[in-house]
Amino acid sequence: MMRPVPWQTGEICGPDSAKALTKATLIQRTWSKAKRPLLIVGSKAMTEKHGKGDMVDFAIALSKAGKIPVVATGGTTKAFLEKDFKEVKSMGTMALAYYLQDLEWKGPHGKGPHDLIFIFGIPYYMQWTLLSAVMNFAPDMASISLSRHYQPHAKLSFPNMKAKAWYTILKEIIELVGGK
Repeated sequence: MMRPVPWQTGEICGPDSAKALTKATLIQRTWSKAKRPLLIVGSKAMTEKHGKGDMVDFAIALSKAGKIPVVATGGTTKAFLEKDFKEVKSMGTMALAYYLQDLEWKGPHGKGPHDLIFIFGIPYYMQWTLLSAVMNFAPDMASISLSRHYQPHAKLSFPNMKAKAWYTILKEIIELVGGK
């Protein structure tokens, strides 16, 4: 099986790179071991369509299904609040990358450190940087990139995918974490 190629080919991470997330069941083991997951959503979620809504709607569905707290970056908080979803915190992407490395950080919701992050909607180069920081300086934290383009620094990442196949797996992920 061929190894996925980063969407921006200059983003090569070395010998360890993300396992290709080609079906939802691949997150089952990582999800079942997680005690404190966190969903990180960036500004591109407001413009990326998903079904009849956008990826903010997907984030809300995923958060509710898996009881996952949400951190919004890049001004995305307003989109959550407009959809009457109030369980969201706002934080800058690079500040978040720094804090995720701190084992004593209590998280944006103040309930303790996180052991798994789901991430999407952040510009590719910034997401790559955040995931690189987590991969290298928070090795006990699992990271799953839910963006449509391959992120080599995550533990699991979609390979570069067409939108239709991506939507199908996203729906399956919601079901896998406890949604309908």
